[in-house]
Amino acid sequence: MRKIVVENKPYESNLSVLMKNVLGDYKMAIKDYDTTIRLKPSKTVLTFSYVKRGNAKLDNGDNIGAIEDYNEAIRLQPKSSVMLTVAYLNRGLARFNMGDTMGAIRDYSEVIRLKPKNVILASAYVHRAAAKSKLGDTIDAIKDYDDTIRLALENTDFAAYVYSKRATAKLEISDNIGAIEDSRTAIHLDPDIAEAYGTRDDAKSNLGNYAEAV
Repeated sequence: MRKIVVENKPYESNLSVLMKNVLGDYKMAIKDYDTTIRLKPSKTVLTFSYVKRGNAKLDNGDNIGAIEDYNEAIRLQPKSSVMLTVAYLNRGLARFNMGDTMGAIRDYSEVIRLKPKNVILASAYVHRAAAKSKLGDTIDAIKDYDDTIRLALENTDFAAYVYSKRATAKLEISDNIGAIEDSRTAIHLDPDIAEAYGTRDDAKSNLGNYAEAV
């Protein structure tokens, strides 16, 4: 009976802490995950707790602490799993935030290698594209945006974001026609996406369509 109680407590704590995450109470959420981890639950619950505590730290701006927690989650889950891919993905975000762009790309690439479900895979591609763009590797960034779009995104806001980012990348390599087409698609999906309007107008100006761009 005692073992069952110990195993159940982390789940009860996780339900509480998930609500605190939703409400933006990250510091209290972190304390609850601290408690869960100290109870030394099963490997599955422990991995979940490290990932979720890492997420709370990431949302709270503690990138170093988040990376440490993701490292623990990866150590505990050496084989492919949802938690493992989330740990790699979010460790990439933390590394990117700290300026470790190459480290972020390695983590995103590992997520892609593990071939998770579409939503995580799409996130890995789009974040890797952003990291490559930061390094000036625009051609490869566009390829990652292509792969993201090929995943048949169901979330129209996310799809609009990806098309808008690919439009910006195409503008950088003087593919003005492609930039206009992607911008139009982004605007069709989300009429409030401001970046796409600016990219479209810049591309039109580059083509000499100044009157239409104004």
